[in-house]
Amino acid sequence: MMWTLPAGAREAGVAEGVTRHELFTQPMAGEPGEDVVTDTYSIPPGAVLPWHIHPDAHEVSYILSGTLTLEIEGEGSKRLEAGESFYLHPNAVHRGLNEGTEPVKLFVVRIKPKDKPLAVNVAPPKSD
Repeated sequence: MMWTLPAGAREAGVAEGVTRHELFTQPMAGEPGEDVVTDTYSIPPGAVLPWHIHPDAHEVSYILSGTLTLEIEGEGSKRLEAGESFYLHPNAVHRGLNEGTEPVKLFVVRIKPKDKPLAVNVAPPKSD
């Protein structure tokens, strides 16, 4: 399933122009309250995702193409190139930016509680 949501109906954690393609959602073996969710995302040049969390979810992402700037509260920012991956612990306040000239394509695996949303927008962290 692939979609681009209109600005007024964006899902949490997604910026205008970003497309998400859900590959599958399956119950996690041995953990009846958890789902494994896999997606691909395409983030156009200039897109800035809102600050958000993935409630009680673990995330592992792999950069398929492009360069993603990842900002994580308390950890600063890092540039990730195609072929690199990252892990986000549950409830990490973060956002991604595509400051490059080509789309960023990501493959994402999340392990999340069935009863929680995939993402929740949050206020930006306070600057030091």
